[in-house]
Amino acid sequence: MKRKIIPYALVFILALLIPVQVYAIDFDINKVRIDAQLNADGTADVTERFMYEFDDDFNGITRSLIEKKGTAIENFSASENGKSLRVEMEDGLYKIYRSGEDGDTIEIELNYDIANAVEKFEDGAQFYWAFFDESNENEYGDMTIAVTPPLPAENTEALGYEEAFGTDRVTDDGAVIFELGYVPYGENANVRAIFEPDLFPGVAQLSGTVRDDLAKDRVNLENEAAAFAQNQQTAKNVGIPAIMILGALLLAGIFFSWMRTYKRKRQIRNYPYEFFVPKESMSIPALLYFTNSVFLSPNAISAAILELMRKGNIRQLTEDHFELIHRKTDHVHEATLIELLFDRIGDGQEFTLQQVEEFTKNELNHAGYNDAIAEWNKGVSLEVKEKNYYEKHPDLRGAAGILGAVFIGLAIYTGIYQLFPWMAASITLALLAFGFAIGYTPITFEGHEIRHHWRKLKAAMQNLPAEQWERLTLDEKQRAYAYLLGSDPTTAERKVAAFTSAQTTADDSSFVMNPIFMTAIFVSAGSTTAASASSGTAGSGAGVGGGGGGSGAF
Repeated sequence: MKRKIIPYALVFILALLIPVQVYAIDFDINKVRIDAQLNADGTADVTERFMYEFDDDFNGITRSLIEKKGTAIENFSASENGKSLRVEMEDGLYKIYRSGEDGDTIEIELNYDIANAVEKFEDGAQFYWAFFDESNENEYGDMTIAVTPPLPAENTEALGYEEAFGTDRVTDDGAVIFELGYVPYGENANVRAIFEPDLFPGVAQLSGTVRDDLAKDRVNLENEAAAFAQNQQTAKNVGIPAIMILGALLLAGIFFSWMRTYKRKRQIRNYPYEFFVPKESMSIPALLYFTNSVFLSPNAISAAILELMRKGNIRQLTEDHFELIHRKTDHVHEATLIELLFDRIGDGQEFTLQQVEEFTKNELNHAGYNDAIAEWNKGVSLEVKEKNYYEKHPDLRGAAGILGAVFIGLAIYTGIYQLFPWMAASITLALLAFGFAIGYTPITFEGHEIRHHWRKLKAAMQNLPAEQWERLTLDEKQRAYAYLLGSDPTTAERKVAAFTSAQTTADDSSFVMNPIFMTAIFVSAGSTTAASASSGTAGSGAGVGGGGGGSGAF
């Protein structure tokens, strides 16, 4: 059976790779029964029964109906247990109002007429219709479509297309039942039934015949189904072993890469540890980025200010007041922070924490503040990258990327021939391969050492005796406390009295008097500006026989 599997497979792949739309109402359509009673004048009286099961509160259901050229949908109505329901219609979309709660199961009956539904030819009168098409966004759990002639018929022929192929059954009285069962969303299905032309005296006869056309369609569809079955077997013979072999290679490669990294970490973790402040390898913000989190919190800004004080770029005059000493910096991100604090917020030479608070309360400054912080983050990231603490492995990552592309091809190939479990396996392996290709940048041995030593320091400082702290040099105290403030503000707040006693250097630059107050200001600034930054139909009828539509809820 020929089906539009390639787009279906691609949509399935993209649904896993990108965020999907979150629908307002969560529901299932468990059962659908459609009865089309044909009349002698060529009209059709259609009755549809939909069983919905809701997992959310709801206001009603929807039904889109697309008219086939030359026909018309008339007298649409809806009811439940014989009680009429309010209906609104716009552009072929009917909204049926029937509110309910999470967990409700309802059965809605829809009734409408199709004018000019039957076409009469010399050798037969046909009803050729699509009750849904690829515009339908919801699957049907169990669908049955019945087409009944005005009177019992003796020479009925029927054929289903796409989702309806092979589902037709002619009853003893000449009616046709299409038992589609489960129907995925986004699929077409056309039902076609041909009866004796004498059953429709009120329909004008057209020239030509129709039964030969149906017979040709049946032969073509059966040939396509046979070819499909043969190709499906080939896909099983080729695709499944390829997925298994390449999947095993991918998993083995990932496992050995992980083991290599794990052994390196374990070797470093087994080092004997005695409290010390590691030598200066990069700035404190870069250390926080590398050892704590790539998402620098507002606490890291306070740590960066302490770093600039330690280096002599700025001096604290009071708890709230800072003065610029010089602009010569070691890193671009330090210059970016100085420009934000002293030039955009302050007067070029000094700034206060009160000015930071007032600046960020003004909504007109939010975009500029956020841009400057983003630029600062970017500079910190650049410093870390320049240290080359991440291994590249271009050959290994390139091989993983090629495997990912192969798995995408296998997913499409197996999806075309409806080997859906293997299609899902291919998609999973493709995501795994692409993830490895993009993200496999293991940290070097030196990088692991730096991470290990600073994380150990943070843990040790939670219960560090005062005498150990006092044995450190002023530079070591400033670097250790700035790192603790940026990575563990709770411990930093608890230790503030012991770790920030007044100690003045030769150039009269003192350690910050109250870093917790400063941190609170920048946390508030970050929250205020972030809150500002975050504020912020029927189908065309794709059925072969014409018509179409779909179902939903609201």
